[in-house]
Amino acid sequence: MTLNYLIILNLIVYFFSLKIFFSFVKMKYYFPFRLADLFSFFLNTLIFLILSYKYHPDKILFFLFININLFYIFFHLINMIITSPRTRLIIDLKERKSGSFSLKKYFEKYNCKVMVNNRIRRLQTSDQIELKNKYYSLKKGKNNFLYFISLIFLLIQKI
Repeated sequence: MTLNYLIILNLIVYFFSLKIFFSFVKMKYYFPFRLADLFSFFLNTLIFLILSYKYHPDKILFFLFININLFYIFFHLINMIITSPRTRLIIDLKERKSGSFSLKKYFEKYNCKVMVNNRIRRLQTSDQIELKNKYYSLKKGKNNFLYFISLIFLLIQKI
């Protein structure tokens, strides 16, 4: 198996494994990463480290580097699509057959309430916040990255 073929196969398998894992685990998080991203990265890295060991033993680190970069690229690309209102607007315009839409109808679909609810759902999915007696609060503990960040922000704010 040639090196170029193995690299192309690595990219294709990474993309399809990401697609498959997203269909199973959806947008669940192990904060700050989506589980689908992590599963795809580990599976693909394992597969291609084994294949590179068999066909190109001197290129093992090369394939590790490729998979780390694929993880980085896809993680941030998907993040950009999910979190950027501008990107969402571009995608929505492209998906419309007429290529245009009414701003009034768009505001009914995407407004502050919808955006805040999406963010709250993501924070709950990643187990960063909790709902108690109709109030949201940050979960305390060493496993909660946002709690640690909030402590840093509070410290900076006091300075």
